[in-house]
Amino acid sequence: MSAQIPDELRYRGRLFALTAAEGVGGFDPAEHGLTPRPASTACWRGTVCRYRLRYRQLLLDRLDLATDDPPPPLAGAEPRAGRYDWRYRDLGLPVPFTGRMLVGRGDVDGTPYLNMGFWPAWMYAEAHELTFTDGTLTGARDVSDDLAAVRDTIAEAGPGAGESSSDWIARTFSLTFAYSWPGLLSGGDPSAES
Repeated sequence: MSAQIPDELRYRGRLFALTAAEGVGGFDPAEHGLTPRPASTACWRGTVCRYRLRYRQLLLDRLDLATDDPPPPLAGAEPRAGRYDWRYRDLGLPVPFTGRMLVGRGDVDGTPYLNMGFWPAWMYAEAHELTFTDGTLTGARDVSDDLAAVRDTIAEAGPGAGESSSDWIARTFSLTFAYSWPGLLSGGDPSAES
């Protein structure tokens, strides 16, 4: 197992790694007749998505896909040989996601080493929490300072006290807020903790 290549979101003109997502209506390859297979040890899910916002609308802009058979067109775009097996470019496919995402970018000196699953948001220097309703961005806040405070309390990026290795591995492959932002309550307000 190794660190996973994250999906990305172009936000405010820069690329961010998608570190967590909670909600419904995200991009699902199966809904478009696509059957991915693992691309490598760094991409077990077989897809890497690049999203963007256009007039606050969430769009799938690019898709890298590993598949055994040539895939069909997607949103009118023909697949071309790509990073894995296939790449779709300039899709502009609306994604009707309702929920919230955490995105992060930038390295932090002295961050614990993690070469398993996805990097959580606390491992990035800059992070934003984004809220969507039917694919429209309805809220955004910079949570970089909140996650820096979390980072200061974490000694290592391995299993927690009493956590089995298999449970920890499963957690690192998740895109949950609980993994990406330890200590955050489901409502999104870290000051509400008891």
